[in-house]
Amino acid sequence: MSATTRRSLLAGAAGLTGAALATSIVTAQRATAADTGAGWLNVTDTAYGALGDDKADDAPAIQKAIDAAGQGGTVYLPPGRYRLASPLRLKLGVTLRGDWNPHFPVRTNMTASYLRPGIGNFTGEALIVVDPAPARGTYADSAYGGGPRLYGLALDGRGQTAATGTAIDGVRITPGVKDVGMDKVTIWRFSGHGLNAQNAAAFQLNQVHAVDNDGHGFTWGDAAGTGGGLVDADLFQCYSQGNQGHGYDILNPNAVTFVDCRSEWNARHGYHITGINYSMVMIGCNTDRNGRDGFHLATSAGGRFLQLLGCLAKRDGKETATSLIPYSGFTVTGESAEGVVLTGCSTSTGRDDDNTGAHSPAYGITTSALNSAGNVSVVGGEYVGTTAPFQDLGAVVVRHSGVISGTHGAAGIEWDKHDVHMISGAAGTPRDLEFWSRGKNRRWTLRTTDATESGTGDGSDFALVRHSDDGTVLDTPLKVGRASGRISLTTPGMTVDASASPGVHLVQSRPSGQGYAVTAADPASRAFQSQVTGDSVNRFAMEINGTQTYGPGGGTGRDTTWGRLGTAQIGSPDADIVVGLAGKGIKVKEGTNAKMGTVTLNGTTPVTVPTTAVTASSRIFLTIQSPAGTPSGVAYVASRTPGTSFTVKGMPADTSTVAWLIMEPA
Repeated sequence: MSATTRRSLLAGAAGLTGAALATSIVTAQRATAADTGAGWLNVTDTAYGALGDDKADDAPAIQKAIDAAGQGGTVYLPPGRYRLASPLRLKLGVTLRGDWNPHFPVRTNMTASYLRPGIGNFTGEALIVVDPAPARGTYADSAYGGGPRLYGLALDGRGQTAATGTAIDGVRITPGVKDVGMDKVTIWRFSGHGLNAQNAAAFQLNQVHAVDNDGHGFTWGDAAGTGGGLVDADLFQCYSQGNQGHGYDILNPNAVTFVDCRSEWNARHGYHITGINYSMVMIGCNTDRNGRDGFHLATSAGGRFLQLLGCLAKRDGKETATSLIPYSGFTVTGESAEGVVLTGCSTSTGRDDDNTGAHSPAYGITTSALNSAGNVSVVGGEYVGTTAPFQDLGAVVVRHSGVISGTHGAAGIEWDKHDVHMISGAAGTPRDLEFWSRGKNRRWTLRTTDATESGTGDGSDFALVRHSDDGTVLDTPLKVGRASGRISLTTPGMTVDASASPGVHLVQSRPSGQGYAVTAADPASRAFQSQVTGDSVNRFAMEINGTQTYGPGGGTGRDTTWGRLGTAQIGSPDADIVVGLAGKGIKVKEGTNAKMGTVTLNGTTPVTVPTTAVTASSRIFLTIQSPAGTPSGVAYVASRTPGTSFTVKGMPADTSTVAWLIMEPA
């Protein structure tokens, strides 16, 4: 109230009765409200005639003020109960302004200040309709003269339908509208959607509340079927609660940012995002006790860049107990999930506020029906479900360090205490963890290779890759085949610096399995060698053909050889064979075609010893094993047939048992 108005009012107050004085004060206050801003039009001024008494149809009066205001003008609604029989329609850059909107309308019941549809006599699709500004034909002028704003409004649908029986939206943004601002607007209990925006763009919404509506709280679709949706939009601290549809229903988001928005106790999903996700960021957004998923992201091919930072899904999936569908805090599904990143997000389980109902959700994160070229990157956060923290049906979740998960069972939450860092990529592509020198290039790579997977446990082998100073690949020193688990080393050599014994211990658990197998490049290759620290010459070496050489070490060469000397021959070409322990010696197997055995003499009659081991140059040694008959102590080789047998004779009446041994000259 200006000073001039106040003085005029006080000057005449003495001659007024109490009722007249009160009427004068209210009139002065309304006039003052109209004068508080240049270009403000007060709908209760006599020029427009709105009453705000919840009886008269105030729609014509308010519409008259809207039509009279130009771009930048403000149509002001003082506190009152404005009943409307038809929608208020805005298309130019007019601000429709009140002074009050409740955050939780059910607690205040909007008893004294609101706009609402008439009971049984409303005709129209929404209480407030925003139409496109006159088109100028170019994109730059596509909202020429437009830019409507809604501020400080309380809209109460009271569950009313139109006279035709159709549902009524709180606010309807028609296709083609661009540049809409809403600040501190509450939309309560409409039979349709709270805010219904079809194929429109350029939104700025701040503290807009959609509560207890029969449709979605907020919906951005494409009634024209032209692939539109939500484009160029910023939502700050908006709130959707208790709606029978989704809290937020969003199609084809492009250049969209949600900050500190909430979606609670809606019958369906908290945030329902479908179509091609071109680019969308959600920061610090929350859900609580929605009937289905907290965040439901059903993406289509062709989109990217959906990032959620610090978002919390709390107690969602309330419907799981009755529908038997296992809902999640976060669900990512559709044809593609390229660029979906959850950073520092979390889920929590719980029941209703009065501690009744079942705990939910079933899963912290669910993915399904996604192609392998995309991935859902999870960085940090805490994920809990009543069934499991993760249901990765799409096999695309990439968990990074710092992700905590648990399962809420009958005894409480059982936490998975191990840390996981996942590197995921499409089948047939390498998946790398690279190590660089700062300011230079890569030096090493841990890689899952692009080896083809056939579905039988093969492909995607593991490899350690070595790089040169310029980052190019030098070699792959180590590979592990996924099908066999076999380790392959391709290196100039390997050093094991063991501080415990044994330095290398191979345990072969496979029956009849091999311990070590060496494949050489040529016959001159060496299979094994050993030495003592300080030796310049190996003390022991085994060549690839099995020949072993021995030496004293130091700088002295090896002087003793043991190995294959020929067909079925083993021995040393340069050393004596010494049995150096008393009680030990050489044992020779006897039997058919042996080189050692016994024969019984028959006096001077030759006794044949059959053996293929005898040769023309064989040295045959005889000795009396057991005397018998008339022992003479004499026995000799009488004849031989190489490769067949030899004969032995004794003295008359000598039947002693004679031991024989065949040896060959070297």
